[in-house]
Amino acid sequence: MLPALRSMILGIVAVGLVGCASPSPRYQSVYRYEPPADSAGQVCLEKCGQKMEGCQQRCTADYQVCLAGIEPLVEGRYGEALKRYAAELDRYRWELERYQLYLSLSWHDSFWYGHGFYHPWPGPYYFPPAAPKKPSRAEEFDRLRKERCELECGCQPIYDACFLACGGKLIPEVKCIADCPEGK
Repeated sequence: MLPALRSMILGIVAVGLVGCASPSPRYQSVYRYEPPADSAGQVCLEKCGQKMEGCQQRCTADYQVCLAGIEPLVEGRYGEALKRYAAELDRYRWELERYQLYLSLSWHDSFWYGHGFYHPWPGPYYFPPAAPKKPSRAEEFDRLRKERCELECGCQPIYDACFLACGGKLIPEVKCIADCPEGK
């Protein structure tokens, strides 16, 4: 009875894991833009497009100003990161010396337990230290850019409001964006 129960449980677990292995589709809500049919609405939409373009140009200009403004901060943060790296490198060298000493003295052998003593933990007990990662100026720049310079300026909601005011329609749709079932 016990082997049958065990095989049944293993079968259920296997079926559950197979279900987890196949990725599920991912969906995203989007809007379909349906423009107005009359000529006055089309002229209005051209103005909306011009507003959108102006907003995006201002956004790009603000982004460039922000990038220029963070340059001095990047140098400061990069200098601090280099100091931290130097300290971590000194610590790594110290730990590496201790690790080499540990291996050379064979402290992981029968010294602590006596000859013929079985210990279940395979040696070495003391693992080699991990080397620190050297910082780069580009990483510091990217980190500051993400913190300080926001690329999203809110132009799309303004355009959407203008589009609706001109007589257009925004129709919400749900679209599959990843791992979509075939035929959809």
